[in-house]
Amino acid sequence: MSDHKDKNDSHANLVTTGIILGLALIICAIIASYTALSVKSQGQTIKVTGSAYKPIRSNLAVWKADISAMTTTVESGYAQLKTNVAELEEFLQQQGYAESDYTLSPVNINKRFNRDGDLTGYELTRLVSMENSNVEAITSLAVEASGLIEHGIMIRSRPVTYLFTGLDSLKLEMIQMATENAKERALRLANTTEHDVGAPIGASVGVFQIRALRSQEVSSWGVSDVSSIDKEIVSTVHVEFLID
Repeated sequence: MSDHKDKNDSHANLVTTGIILGLALIICAIIASYTALSVKSQGQTIKVTGSAYKPIRSNLAVWKADISAMTTTVESGYAQLKTNVAELEEFLQQQGYAESDYTLSPVNINKRFNRDGDLTGYELTRLVSMENSNVEAITSLAVEASGLIEHGIMIRSRPVTYLFTGLDSLKLEMIQMATENAKERALRLANTTEHDVGAPIGASVGVFQIRALRSQEVSSWGVSDVSSIDKEIVSTVHVEFLID
């Protein structure tokens, strides 16, 4: 009787073990199937970067120059600086510019010392600044102003700064062009694997680059060239598309 009971218990244990193993296999299969589906779903997108380029021409030039006088006393230095500024204003008038076309800063005074630390004199300076939409005229003015040195005028003409003020009006156009370029790139990549490009599910706009023509300069902070009259705007867009 005892042997028969032991056999029944052993049989029951085997059945239970079989059921547990079967359930475990089913659960493993479900997990594997879900994992495969998840991986497949994650792989059904494509990320591309689109770009757009547009040549532009600077529409604003900024010119600055320092007018100086160096003497042993502040009083004589101020008198000499006043004469130098008058010469500069006459020069600007001859070039066709009125007083309203430029600004003059207040007088700045710097002391001069020799190697032993003794006071040797004073340098008095005023800064003249001009902004004008005629970039070619300002370029020529900056060069010709240096000729005042021949007349004993201490002038230091700074490099002209060339700006483009219409970026805001071009941003949407540039972003649209870059997005269209991204879609075209996605189509070409998808066609190689016989897939179709679906709807975009994510996008981000890169920083705008304003650089000299034919320049390859790129910065994660954005390039803003001010030394060239002719430039180009570069826009980038990062887009993620669904793949059918």
